[in-house]
Amino acid sequence: MKLGTSKKQKIKEQIHAEMRRIAISRHPFCVCCGRSDGILQGGHLIPKKKSEAVRFDLMNVFTQCPRCNKSHQYDQHRFISWFIREYGEDEYLDLVERSKVNSHRTIKDLEEILEEYRAIK
Repeated sequence: MKLGTSKKQKIKEQIHAEMRRIAISRHPFCVCCGRSDGILQGGHLIPKKKSEAVRFDLMNVFTQCPRCNKSHQYDQHRFISWFIREYGEDEYLDLVERSKVNSHRTIKDLEEILEEYRAIK
């Protein structure tokens, strides 16, 4: 654990690592550009900074190359379009609605999420 990192932050980092693993197992390529070489990241369709409610939602995290993940901050159209083609507009609108909920997770909540995601093969 990094100096000054809280237990809660450490669990969040572990959850993100599991989410990245799950995302890559579902889509072993960047969902935006198709790239499969190099480092792949777990990109959040609705950015973490905009919504704590869907930060750990598996329907909000998909594989992206670093370039597409970074460009999503400025141009969300390509990622959103891919999601709607893949899962439908209703699923996108549902995710957007879930993102509006005020969410505060306890350490126990986070530990349960981590355990659930570790069980996914």
